[in-house]
Amino acid sequence: MKKFLKNQYDKVIDRVKAKIETVKPYIENMRKRSILLLLKLALVVIVVFSIIWLGKFGWKRLIDQDIFVVSPATFSFEPPDWATDEFAHEINNIHGLKDKYNIFERDLTKQIVDVYESSPLISKVNYVQRELPNRLKMKFELRRPVAIVKRKRKKYMIDKDCVRLPKKYYNYPEEGDPIYIISRKSVNVPRYGEKWKDRSIEDGIDLLNFLRHNKVDKLLKIVSIDVSKIGDRHKDGKIGVELWTKDGAKIKWGFSAQSGQVNELSNYEKLQNLLSVAMEAGTDLENVEYVDVRWKEPLAKRISTR
Repeated sequence: MKKFLKNQYDKVIDRVKAKIETVKPYIENMRKRSILLLLKLALVVIVVFSIIWLGKFGWKRLIDQDIFVVSPATFSFEPPDWATDEFAHEINNIHGLKDKYNIFERDLTKQIVDVYESSPLISKVNYVQRELPNRLKMKFELRRPVAIVKRKRKKYMIDKDCVRLPKKYYNYPEEGDPIYIISRKSVNVPRYGEKWKDRSIEDGIDLLNFLRHNKVDKLLKIVSIDVSKIGDRHKDGKIGVELWTKDGAKIKWGFSAQSGQVNELSNYEKLQNLLSVAMEAGTDLENVEYVDVRWKEPLAKRISTR
């Protein structure tokens, strides 16, 4: 029995060996093909990485040429009539600009925008565009003085957004008399480029912007907007904002419609009241002591003459 089992075992082993010998050439061929494929793949990877490296090296060498360098010193800027010579110099030499930039520099436009928007002379940068080989095209909005805050015998120039401006950069007023925002509140004076944190001054500037939009400030020769009485109580009720003309006429304007005051007229309604009085008394309101536009029917008091 043992001999029979041994013979069967030997036959199985022989058949397995015969099978192995049969597939051995195929396995060897597959091994050679795999090695060849791996070698080709490695060669492709080396070639691809070499091309990428050479491309980056060549691109770096190319963009590092002087022809692609832009310098803030070459920026051209023509200042408006209401700006001084120092204004243009400050725009071209704003703190934070580097001496040179590469036109292909990463985040170049964002860098320029951030620097210019940090200037107290600029309210907004609309865009910065690259123009090959070495030019930058920019559009920004300049801060322009519209009034002077007069407080405790000191004066502070501000723009339409109630931001304080450095006086040495502006020719203000451009023509005629300056417009003053009169305030007596004890609030911290902002630094250049910062906004006044005073609601009454903001109300005064908002009103001035409204009057200028409707071209009434020059028509009636407005010289000051007094916001110091906001919140005070007099025998005729809350006063709010008062306007003064060049000839000394007082215009009782009141509060903005958003102030929460009961039955407060809109700025448009008050303007119509004011214009209706001006049509009768004359646009300069020369012989008028005051005009009260806070009511549905405006009140006016003329200067008594003998």
